[in-house]
Amino acid sequence: MFHMFWHIDPNIRLRMAIARYCYARVPLIGRFLGMLVDRSLLWAYGLDVRSDSVRVAALTMAHPDGILLGGNGIVSPGRVAVMAGVKFVGRSPNDPEFLARHRERAVFRLGDNVVIGVNSVIVGPVDICDNVVIGAMSLVNRSITEPGVYVGVPVRRIGDTVPSDEWVAHLALPTGGHLG
Repeated sequence: MFHMFWHIDPNIRLRMAIARYCYARVPLIGRFLGMLVDRSLLWAYGLDVRSDSVRVAALTMAHPDGILLGGNGIVSPGRVAVMAGVKFVGRSPNDPEFLARHRERAVFRLGDNVVIGVNSVIVGPVDICDNVVIGAMSLVNRSITEPGVYVGVPVRRIGDTVPSDEWVAHLALPTGGHLG
């Protein structure tokens, strides 16, 4: 239990789980309590999130400063590593695809073993397949359908070698098909 309060990553996951519980299960004041817990993540770590819209089976953010996950919906059945300063943003509030996926809370669909480098911007709606590493300060403005290493503004694939899972190997996927 001490580990969850001392280390940043487990503490964030615990607070996000508490916020999701409040949003879903606490009558009358649950949404308010969930938003307070989410704001505590912003105050403590610089992580801007609406926890009920993040459904990632195994998420790591060891350095969460300046990360914007927002409330558009991030979904992944696998392991995802997000580095400092990453922003998940919508293309346009009037884009029909964005609006449809926003209603489903699935604007960003990520695969397993996805690593998003420091200060990258992901402009949704996008899908990112399994085994993708996105380099630092990259702009993802279209879906990534092939595994590999991607960098640049906008991103382009620079390597077709499937990256190892060294950034997410420590994450255990939950059993029973429950997402984050």
